[in-house]
Amino acid sequence: MNKRTFLLIVILTGIALGGIIFIQFFWIRNAIELQEEQFDKCVLLSLKSSVNEMYECKNDTCEGSLFCNEECGKMMMHPQQMINKHFIDSLVRAEFRSMGLKEPYVFGIFNPESHKVSWISDQSFEHELLATDHAVSLSCIYRSSATQLGAFFPDENSRAWINILWWLVLCFLLIAILVFGLSYTIYSFLKQKKLSEIKSDFVNNMTHEFKTPIATISLASEMLLKPSILAAQDKARKYAGIIFDENQRLRNQVEHILQIAVLDREEFKMRRSETDVHELIEQLAEQYNLLLKEREGRITLDLDATYSVILADPMHLRNILSNLVDNACKYSPGQPEIKINTDNLSSGIVISVEDKGIGISHENQKQVFKKLYRVPTGNVHDVKGFGLGLFYVKTMVEAHQGWIKLKSELNKGSRFEVFLPFGNPRKNIGNNGN
Repeated sequence: MNKRTFLLIVILTGIALGGIIFIQFFWIRNAIELQEEQFDKCVLLSLKSSVNEMYECKNDTCEGSLFCNEECGKMMMHPQQMINKHFIDSLVRAEFRSMGLKEPYVFGIFNPESHKVSWISDQSFEHELLATDHAVSLSCIYRSSATQLGAFFPDENSRAWINILWWLVLCFLLIAILVFGLSYTIYSFLKQKKLSEIKSDFVNNMTHEFKTPIATISLASEMLLKPSILAAQDKARKYAGIIFDENQRLRNQVEHILQIAVLDREEFKMRRSETDVHELIEQLAEQYNLLLKEREGRITLDLDATYSVILADPMHLRNILSNLVDNACKYSPGQPEIKINTDNLSSGIVISVEDKGIGISHENQKQVFKKLYRVPTGNVHDVKGFGLGLFYVKTMVEAHQGWIKLKSELNKGSRFEVFLPFGNPRKNIGNNGN
């Protein structure tokens, strides 16, 4: 699948997902509006039923009368002051219960024109009752058509949300699962695509690395088949030496490739012994200085560590240092200037390898320690390798209970810092290496 097709599929899927989310929110809004509408109708119906009951009871005897209360003997009282509070309270609550309306709520009789409340079930909500939308006229009972029976619900705004809360949670959960599934699918696809590119790059580099020695061996073998070459011992020895060297080169390349399986399965064995880090560094510097002489480059040492002996595997430690120095050489065009420094921490030694090469971008710094990853250099074959060096270095350093850090700036160089613990070497082995 090419990049354009993949991008189109992602966009269409994103639009479809956005449409589903929009429809869900549209349904949620409609559900809330429907809940509010049903609630308003239930309240209105309950209040009207209460008014009908009040109308039927307004001419009853004193004991069950609408206007009779504990002060019914005072005939000079205004009718609105003679309301039977207990009768109204029980009547309205019964109607609300029958409609499934639960507390908290406040109800009362009031006149919105004069802003006066004749009676209310809770005095602290007078202002809210006067402004309520849930009210019915009491004109059938009072001469004043402005007198109303109303109700106020303190949690009215949240009731609709509470009723659909679990459906809302389920909806958001399903949307979250859908978004996560889509995101993970895209991430997995991109990861697999990147892995495929890395493997393809690895195969290309492996083919290139094998092709040269195979061609050299083939040519040298062809020359050895000629009688004139076999008759001349010097020439025969020369071509035999070429075959031997190229065979060793092939063997080393195969061993590098086999390191992948070994490191993945963690089958490597650590044979630790007391090892002088400074001694290994000096040996490597001597070897690489001979190679860098042709490029007019050099390695400078600044071995400041007072204690340079640690408990480590000498072979793996040599490979760690060799990989770091080799990378510094390969990625330093022109005349390489490489500096190796050591210093002590309280529990071990820090080794730094610094160059003034092409550097590594911040984006690639997060990837360089991954298996088969090679920093892009513009040409696959201008810098040889399989992308195993730094992966091997990090694995071996961590196997020694150490750590590795990278500081780099593009076009200015890189600095690798490796910490390795002492591992309790014998005190009399300590050597400052200077």
